[in-house]
Amino acid sequence: MSRFLHLVELGIPLRHRFSNSMAAISERRVVLVGVTEDGSTGWGEAAPYPAYTLETVGDVWEALTTRGARLLGSARAGLPATAAAALEQALADLAARRNGVPLWSYLGGSGGPSMACSAIGLEESPDLLVLRVERMSEAGAQQVKIKIEPGRDVDHVRAVRERFPGLTVAADANGSYQLDNPSPAELDELGLAYLEQPLPRRDLEGHARLRRQLATPICLDEPATSAAAVERIIEHEAADLVSLKPGILGPAATLRAIEMLSSAGIGAKIGGLVETSVGRAHALALAARPSVSYTDLVPPLWLLAADPSPHAWELVDGLLFPLDERGVEVSTAEPPLSDCVRRKAEFVL
Repeated sequence: MSRFLHLVELGIPLRHRFSNSMAAISERRVVLVGVTEDGSTGWGEAAPYPAYTLETVGDVWEALTTRGARLLGSARAGLPATAAAALEQALADLAARRNGVPLWSYLGGSGGPSMACSAIGLEESPDLLVLRVERMSEAGAQQVKIKIEPGRDVDHVRAVRERFPGLTVAADANGSYQLDNPSPAELDELGLAYLEQPLPRRDLEGHARLRRQLATPICLDEPATSAAAVERIIEHEAADLVSLKPGILGPAATLRAIEMLSSAGIGAKIGGLVETSVGRAHALALAARPSVSYTDLVPPLWLLAADPSPHAWELVDGLLFPLDERGVEVSTAEPPLSDCVRRKAEFVL
């Protein structure tokens, strides 16, 4: 029985430059990870994000080409988080295909749709932000998450709330505030669905204090790097909602974290890393759990200039549906995606 590991590094232009308080990007670099066995191939995606994940695409490539074959099917130890998650995704997708079931069914999900939410990067002025939100609303988004930072926060969010009173609006500071900053208290008056990561990622005590001061639910994102890390968030009572990224945690740890949060009475959100349809398929397969309250997922081509899948991800009444077929189809040989291929590799396992 022959097994092959396939790696494809992509550099895909973004349709719009995307900025948060940590970094600004105009190209998305990811590594597609495929595992083939007996003619079937399962796919995962490693999508390290600048200044968010510890590793880079170069780190992922080096780790998968030098250690991936030895670690396949065993422990995550020794691989960067996004590389290990991509391998786990590929193996889950392969198992679903070989069992003849959709990925969501293999992972024990319901196959139901999830409400899309468009993350919108930092904008210089409230007027520019309103224009960006307007485009997303016209495209069918009923929820938006606005990136904010000190000086680009309260007035920006207020302008959106006034222009779109029926839209569900959240804000994400990516850890850019300190506990004594007055902005979270001012944002508390604007009816946000949640305020994500207001303080630095390690400040669980500060988030617990802020949570007691605000009516707005506090969502934590950056600290949720493993099931054990999610347990620490729960122990500190630091959040009302935790954003889980399958592209970092992998399928198994994401499922464990969802159950832990549900048992603790804390909401879960399924987040993305500006991935292609490969990562999106895995996220949506996990997002329909009853205890998952939100996502920050949209069709990949809303963000990316090209995509490795011909699947037409579309919103239906603001909803995104997981794939019913067996796995996401992947093709990197035709333009425009072929123009985005940076390198390929294949190994016999």
